[in-house]
Amino acid sequence: MKNVALIIDDEKDTCLLLKHFLKRKGISSFYALTLQEGIGKALEVKPNWLFLDNNLPDGYGIDRVKEIKSISPDSKIIMISAMGNLYEIATSVGADLFIEKPLDFTKIEKSLTL
Repeated sequence: MKNVALIIDDEKDTCLLLKHFLKRKGISSFYALTLQEGIGKALEVKPNWLFLDNNLPDGYGIDRVKEIKSISPDSKIIMISAMGNLYEIATSVGADLFIEKPLDFTKIEKSLTL
């Protein structure tokens, strides 16, 4: 079984920090800074885990959860956002988990068991 993650977040520092954490857990990862780039990458790599920010330069991640699920149904979608009030909406549209920023790596590690 592959261990691949995709991070879609416009904050490159967040992507690199999460990528480094995942590498230490034996998970290879890719990142994208826009929704369009991320959806293309999801089609390509079919990640086990997809970390999805909400506020992106070309739209809101929460609006694309169903689309991402349809193109990569086996991916576990973990919404990551500073907007904690999105928790219920995120899970209602199909996100498997919601983690509020700033990122808590204990929660990130637990998300890998989804």
